[in-house]
Amino acid sequence: MSRPLRIPRPQTPLHLYRHLLREASYLPPLARLFVDNQIRDRFEKDRKDDEEEGTKHIRKARHELRVLRAANCGDLTRMRRVLLRAFGRVGRRRRELMTDLLHREVPTNTEELEQYAAAASALAALDRPLDWLDNWDVEKLRTFARSQVQAGLINPPKAPITVNQTSPDKLIPSENAWGRPLAAKPARTKLRNLWKSVADKCMPPLPKEEWETLGEIAEGKMQEQWLPPHRRPVARGMSGDVQGARTWDWQSYAIKPVAVVDRPANRRNKLLSGTVDDNTPTGDPQPIDCHKYTARSWRRLLGNVWRLSPIMEQKPDGRGGWNIAWGKVDFQAAQATPASFEFFGDFPDAGEPKIGGKGRT
Repeated sequence: MSRPLRIPRPQTPLHLYRHLLREASYLPPLARLFVDNQIRDRFEKDRKDDEEEGTKHIRKARHELRVLRAANCGDLTRMRRVLLRAFGRVGRRRRELMTDLLHREVPTNTEELEQYAAAASALAALDRPLDWLDNWDVEKLRTFARSQVQAGLINPPKAPITVNQTSPDKLIPSENAWGRPLAAKPARTKLRNLWKSVADKCMPPLPKEEWETLGEIAEGKMQEQWLPPHRRPVARGMSGDVQGARTWDWQSYAIKPVAVVDRPANRRNKLLSGTVDDNTPTGDPQPIDCHKYTARSWRRLLGNVWRLSPIMEQKPDGRGGWNIAWGKVDFQAAQATPASFEFFGDFPDAGEPKIGGKGRT
């Protein structure tokens, strides 16, 4: 899309709900499932609120509608944010995936059951009350955090994890500010805060099937059924205009600064507001940073999300441990077209590179 949509603003909560579902239908099918479920869950959860809370939720839903509409119209920054939320890199789904990551695995054999019972007995013998950190699988989180450090993520939505942060036990000082031994309670508080900081920076693993599908799209191995559908034309009235005749709101110009009144029609805000600029003599100008989506651009967007997503499986040898794989798109140089071969035909073959010595290249 090259211009903002000229769709009437929804007036009722049900109308707003339908607009949100309609905008979500133009997302890639792999990302649409989570967005649809989130819209339905929030609508069912908030429909019984009082008037004050309902007004706040409607205001927030209208903002989300503008964000979805701008993303579908060609705003790459907002579309990337929508995809990060849909695949659990940020937001609500990330918290759900992190809950699965931190949950202790159920023992499946006698040896694991004995280890679980020994760990539970050790916790019960401690001279302190149990807290939420005791319910976390700390070793599993440590293994995953170290894997994320080695993966070297590019442009993650969270701050990167350092190697020292994967061992919070070593970061707790042995003495306080007065040179005395650190008490058990503040030491435990520091340990909880350090582990919480590590968990807040993790990119949790995706389900294997979803991760593999995302990888096939990023590597170009899947057919184009994963592409979002084309937008249907907007219904028009008998006059030929979607929103009817627009009148000049001279009262706003009389009591407000011109910059404030014209701000929604600014080229930087047109995709988000959907406002039409009728004051420019050459016609409604094009919005800034408006991208036309193609199959290649979709693969790049989903490939960036795939590089931030891992899968995590237990090793089949029964000795414990985890196999963690991160998305990685191999670089493939583009082939020269037949019309460009004439520029490379006279160059000699480079041959095998020399190793060692002064002639190394």
